[in-house]
Amino acid sequence: MIKVLFLVRPDLNKIKAGDTVQVKSLKAALERLGLDIDISCEQQPDLKKYDLVHSFNLLRIEVTGGQCRWVKEQGKPLILTPIYWNMEEYLKNQRPDQLTWWKQSQKERKEVLKLADLIVPNAEEEWQQLKRDFQLDLPYRIIYNGVDPIFFSQNDRFERVNIISVGRIHSRKNQLQLINALKGTGLPLLFVGDINDPNYYRHCLRAAEGEKITFLKGMAQSSLVKIYQQARVHVMVSWYDTPGLVNLEAGLAGCNLVITNRGTAREYFQDLALYCDPVNPEEIREKVLKAYQVPLNKSLARYIFNHFTWNKIAQKTVAIYTEFLSQFI
Repeated sequence: MIKVLFLVRPDLNKIKAGDTVQVKSLKAALERLGLDIDISCEQQPDLKKYDLVHSFNLLRIEVTGGQCRWVKEQGKPLILTPIYWNMEEYLKNQRPDQLTWWKQSQKERKEVLKLADLIVPNAEEEWQQLKRDFQLDLPYRIIYNGVDPIFFSQNDRFERVNIISVGRIHSRKNQLQLINALKGTGLPLLFVGDINDPNYYRHCLRAAEGEKITFLKGMAQSSLVKIYQQARVHVMVSWYDTPGLVNLEAGLAGCNLVITNRGTAREYFQDLALYCDPVNPEEIREKVLKAYQVPLNKSLARYIFNHFTWNKIAQKTVAIYTEFLSQFI
C-alpha cells in the first residue's frame, strides 16, 4: 500500500476554496483505490512513514515554500500540484497594493518548483503558463481536476429558470462585473458562496439593488445539487480559473456554462461552453443571454462524466504515483 502525505495550507478548512474540494475529494478517491492518505498543514511534519509527499498550491508560497524545503531536507520524494496562474493582471486591476509582493515572491516560487521531483499541473495550459513565467525544463505529468458524480442527473425534474454563480464572494471571482453586466435584463441571478471579502460584498450588494439578485452562503456539495439542477446557466467570469471546480459541478448537473477566457477552462470544456472576457461587461452580457436562450447542452454533462469524475482522476494519479516511485527503488 502506497502511503502518501498531502501537504496543504493551514486555513484549508477555514477559508474554503477550490483546493479545499480538490484535496479532500482526491484523498477520498485514492483511499477507495487502496492508498493510505494523510493530510497535514504543518511546516515540519514527521515524514518517516510516507513513501512520498504531495504538496498543493504554489500561490500560497509563504506556506508551501517552507513545507517543500522541509520535505527535501528529510530526503523524501516530492510531488507538487501548483494550482498556478499568473495573478499580475488581476492584481493590477483589483489589488495593486499586492503587486510588489507578487513580483518579489515569484523568485521563491521558481526555487520551490525546482525542488519538486515531479510537477503535476491540472492542465497542459497551466504547464505552459509555468514555463512562460519560470523558464522551466522539469519533469511533469498532467493530473486534471475532478468532480463528484453526485452532480450528474439525466432527469430534469425542475424548471430551469435561474442564472447562478457559485464561488466565494471575492474580487478575483469578479461577481461585481457580472452584476453590472446583467443590469436591466430582469433575469434571476443567484450567487452561492462564502464571503471572503466583506468590503467587496458590500459593493456587490449596492450594485444589486433593484435587481432580481439573491446571495446565499456557501453550502456543502450535497446541498448544491438541487441548486444546480434548478439553474439554466452557470456563470463564472473570474480573472482566472484553473478551471473552476464549480464549472465541472454545474456542467455535470446539466447547466449551460459561461466561463472566463482566462485560465485553463477551455482545455476542459472545449466547444461545449461559452467563454468571455472578464474585463468586458458587454461581452459577458451577450454570452449569458445567449446561454440562457439556447437549449440546454445535453452532451456537456455526459462529456464531463466520461472524463472528469474523481474516480477517473484517482486512477490516473495512482498510475503516476506508481511510475514515479519506481525511480526511487
